[in-house]
Amino acid sequence: MSADQATTRQYRLEQVQLARDLLTTYLSTTSDTTYPYLAARLGIGWLLDQGVAALIWQRWQGRGTPDISAEFAACMQTVFYAAIGDAELRQRELQTVLQALHAKDIAVVAFKGAALAQTVYPDVACRPMGDIDLWLKAEQMEEATEVLEQLGYQARHKTTRPLALMIRSRNELPMYGTRSGSGLVELHWGVFPGEWLQRTTQIDDPELWARARPATLAGQPALILSPEDNVMQVAVHLAINHNMSSPWLRGLTDIALLARRQPVDWNVVVERARTWRVATVLWLVLSLAVDLAGLNEAAEAVQQLQPSALRRRLLGRFANAESLVMMRDLSVSKWRYIFLLLLVDRGRDAAKLTFRALWPEREWLIARYGRYTFTTRLRHLFDAARGKI
Repeated sequence: MSADQATTRQYRLEQVQLARDLLTTYLSTTSDTTYPYLAARLGIGWLLDQGVAALIWQRWQGRGTPDISAEFAACMQTVFYAAIGDAELRQRELQTVLQALHAKDIAVVAFKGAALAQTVYPDVACRPMGDIDLWLKAEQMEEATEVLEQLGYQARHKTTRPLALMIRSRNELPMYGTRSGSGLVELHWGVFPGEWLQRTTQIDDPELWARARPATLAGQPALILSPEDNVMQVAVHLAINHNMSSPWLRGLTDIALLARRQPVDWNVVVERARTWRVATVLWLVLSLAVDLAGLNEAAEAVQQLQPSALRRRLLGRFANAESLVMMRDLSVSKWRYIFLLLLVDRGRDAAKLTFRALWPEREWLIARYGRYTFTTRLRHLFDAARGKI
């Protein structure tokens, strides 16, 4: 190893330790107030990219830290004020949407930022939220779409993700606001979407819905996932949908705060992860939450869920404490397909996932391309073999 490589390696190790100390100190129940200094060492850019800048400032707000530069404190304050403004817009939008859906007796389960910001974070401004995610029962999706259209929203989706394919893979219908103060609302057919989950797991949506709990969000009635289901949704979303990439540590923060605010039965999480066949996914995310966020109450669950030593080593090449802290983006690499295969609990499910990625069902091809011909199948096979799925 050259001197430059050694210096780079040392720098990365130091950054990982700073991030670990920042999260564990902030999330601990002690009165330790060293986290502002640690945040300053990591820098405003890093805090913003990781989605934790407003969270750090909300508790600190520049009090009692003379060793922190005035410039850094001013930047953090500006970020927090901007977060307050954005959160206010999102809360008003959520209130309007939930009120309109409730008036039509359309039940929704709010999840991700729409629920977490108000139920586990100390202030809604502390949880960045780019859109509002709502899960509806399939039979009410059409009516819910009409309700949002009356509020000025328009449904749009990419040509590579036609509506028929979104329904089949239980994804979401993006609804874009056209009026001032409105943004993106995503109406979901499920909270565990995508081909990976459809091909490799066994998740019972009716049971998920039955376990959902009533809550008041933005002053309106709604449902939220049970604590155990919520932990699992955040973990699966981070690992599968985001490939352990952006927003990196925010997902771990979500889980850590959720576990501190809403007691989680980790035995239930372990049992459910095994039943659903997402044990490897939960092991990976929770092991990183224990390491980087100090979620020690999940340590036993991590021990019970861990895969073989070989798989642990292989997964560690793709996702580890350093990759999250240094913000490596696996989602733009073709190596992500190997990573996703390594996360599948059962070998036969991994084989099925690989086969169907190359040779999907006739119905899938029709949903994706709008028609079925042998030429369409060959074109898909050629694209999939090049990693363009």
